[in-house]
Amino acid sequence: MLLNRLILRLGWLKMTSEGQFHLMDVVIAEVPYDDGKSFKTRPALVVMMDGQEAAFYKITSKYAEKSVQIQKRYFPLEFWREAGLSKASYVDVHRAYVLATDYMMQRPPLGKLAPEDRDNLFQFITDLRKNS
Repeated sequence: MLLNRLILRLGWLKMTSEGQFHLMDVVIAEVPYDDGKSFKTRPALVVMMDGQEAAFYKITSKYAEKSVQIQKRYFPLEFWREAGLSKASYVDVHRAYVLATDYMMQRPPLGKLAPEDRDNLFQFITDLRKNS
């Protein structure tokens, strides 16, 4: 399960020519829409890297206009500025996306989740899965 791997893999993930990447780094990635037909360049949260692939959750600033059902899967970042984001943001945990690390990691990370946000995100995902 992704959450188990996420918890077990705290620490160094990969060293590239752009620098070192860690779990919970906020990066810019080409995130596919759920229809798989197009992409959007947006912030994303790295939750796992394994060889040539990285798993991540997309980050969004759109919340108020979403349905209550969708809002339930959005984790609010308390320390979004510290994560390198320019406005209040949410981690969308409804689906983890996978991209090739070389494709995704073409820019250095924007920042990193604060320890409080990281711990609260783990709890949020755990609670969400228990109640699903």
